[in-house]
Amino acid sequence: MTGRPAASVTGRLHHLFLTSTAVVLMVAGVVVLALELMSSRDTMISKAESFTGLTAPHLANALATESPLLANLLLENYFSEADLLGIYVYRLDGSDLVHMIRPGTEETLPTPDMRLKNSIKADYRFSHKLFEYSQPIRLKQELIGQIYLQYSLSTVVNQLMFYLLFGLVLYLVSLLSVYHLSRRIQRGISQPIDQLLRAMHTVIGSQKYEVRVPVPKQDSDVSDLIRGFNQMLEQIGKNTQQLAAQQKAIEQHVFFDPLTGLANRRMLLQRMEREVIRSRRSGHIGGLLYMDLDHFKTINDSLGHAIGDAILMGVAKRISAAVREVDTPARLGGDEFVVLLPELGKHDSKASNNALSVAEKVRQAISEPHLINDRVLHVTPSIGIALFDQENSNFETLIMQADLAMYRAKDEGRNRVQFFLEHMQEHADHRQQIEERLRAAIDQDLLHLCYQPQVNAKGEIFGAEALVRWKDSDLGVLNPDAFIPIAEMTDLICCLGRWVLSTVCSQIARWNEDGRYLTVSINISPREFQQKGFVESVEEIVLTTGISADQLVFELTEGVLLSDIDATIAKMKRLNRLGVSFSLDDFGTGYSSLRYLKQLPLDALKIDQSFVCDITKDANGAAIVATIIAMSRHLKIDVVAEGVEQQDQLDYLIRCGCSMFQGFLFFRPMPPEELEELIPKRHKSHLDGTLITTVPTWDGFDSY
Repeated sequence: MTGRPAASVTGRLHHLFLTSTAVVLMVAGVVVLALELMSSRDTMISKAESFTGLTAPHLANALATESPLLANLLLENYFSEADLLGIYVYRLDGSDLVHMIRPGTEETLPTPDMRLKNSIKADYRFSHKLFEYSQPIRLKQELIGQIYLQYSLSTVVNQLMFYLLFGLVLYLVSLLSVYHLSRRIQRGISQPIDQLLRAMHTVIGSQKYEVRVPVPKQDSDVSDLIRGFNQMLEQIGKNTQQLAAQQKAIEQHVFFDPLTGLANRRMLLQRMEREVIRSRRSGHIGGLLYMDLDHFKTINDSLGHAIGDAILMGVAKRISAAVREVDTPARLGGDEFVVLLPELGKHDSKASNNALSVAEKVRQAISEPHLINDRVLHVTPSIGIALFDQENSNFETLIMQADLAMYRAKDEGRNRVQFFLEHMQEHADHRQQIEERLRAAIDQDLLHLCYQPQVNAKGEIFGAEALVRWKDSDLGVLNPDAFIPIAEMTDLICCLGRWVLSTVCSQIARWNEDGRYLTVSINISPREFQQKGFVESVEEIVLTTGISADQLVFELTEGVLLSDIDATIAKMKRLNRLGVSFSLDDFGTGYSSLRYLKQLPLDALKIDQSFVCDITKDANGAAIVATIIAMSRHLKIDVVAEGVEQQDQLDYLIRCGCSMFQGFLFFRPMPPEELEELIPKRHKSHLDGTLITTVPTWDGFDSY
């Protein structure tokens, strides 16, 4: 059932009822008229047969005696019959014996029919106005003549016309009665059904379930049917609303981000496919903006996820307000947002300018202060742009390119916009290659450690720093700066850190067996340190190798302080109880919070080599180094100056009170076998006195 019906049920039933009645009455009238016509015919024939049957014997005598007068006398009284017009008596040769016409007949009668006139048996014929009848006349079984009669049909016709008119009036009266009866039935039954069907077609055609059919006042089966129909529509309407709400919720869940209401990755992919098809058809260039909020994790960790979510929702609203109506803003997750920019132009220059204009508008909108719970917060985005056309239209590739451009924007200082360039892809491919080969190197134990000795003011080796080295069969010898940052971006840094710790502990155990005791410093990345189960992993390795944990110094960078400081201090104290010492590496280049510095269980600070290399040339750098040394002395924390390469640097550090050094001026990183020759054999009890905090005279240091 689709669309509105051509005629209502009421109309169709009404039409059918009237048509059926009219046909039945018409057929009945025709039958009655036909029966009346047949009856009149039989009456006329019977009348003619009776007439000829009475007159034929007498006319036989008149024919035998050739007496027309006798025939006239015999026949003239028969014109008392109203419809008899003419009587003819013929001899056997066909000549007239008597020819009589009804007196007063004005109309000329037609000539007797030759077929009837020559018939040798009784016969008749009906014409338009006459009934003609012929009867042979016999005398003693011998044919001697014929009588021919002509009757008028006007009486029969008039009678039939009367019946016809009467039947027509009766027919019309019957139809009128049937019409009113049909209307009455319609009001009681057909009309409610018609309303019911119209409502059904309305519901099917427009899906509007609020339609209701009026219930008849009189209770009947139809009333119950309509009530049930209305109740069914009401329930279907409720179910439809619930279903629509559920479908909307499902669609919202499937295609939209639940927090911000922006499109999610699936919806973005669909829109991207549509825009690529449109781009191929129109020749326009499109673009993707990939943005990440700068230092959002710090806000999320320090102020809580509720504040973070509020900022994300605010950022989503600002992005939606800043972009065009044809653009599609989306959230991929966390603090990462993407905007699909279709139809930026047919030329690269115009498309680039339009994309940059939208990106700058978005950047400025996000960078405006955010008022969250009466707190003013500042958030900035780093935005990467990748353009697409008919050839470059793969979604994953575009996302990767825009992501690379976004990271380049972060590297260049954050809160800026950067277009994707081809060399970024080459750099990303190189980084991916290093990551894959580094993972294989760790699994296959292809890395090795070198140790750079640390000396005191007397020139004595009191410790060493373990430095990882990697010589790849294809890439050659790789500088740690080429692969350590890549490892820190992935879980590889945790695997690499565990390998380094395990290797160092095993090496210390071998030295201990040979009576050579040395404290070794190991660099611990923030990601590795914050890993769940890190303390247990350290304890397991120490126990497995059988060394003393006080031979380990963990060098932490100031990046550790950016996370939960209380948890960091608690974890450091747990390791302290095992015997592990801590040194704060690259001090002065990062967070450098003095408030937290006095809370941390530190044993030493390492002055970054960037300060050391300029202390004889840069007064500000020299002042910073002197301040760090003086502050450490008051905090009773040892200071190790790393990157010492020149004698004048060493002289200045000694004058400032620094007593521990590391650098090329003393030793370069070396294999464990070479370092072993430099470690004097001694009893383990002597190990506790190796960390010197006093400044000796300089005379004993000339040999280095």
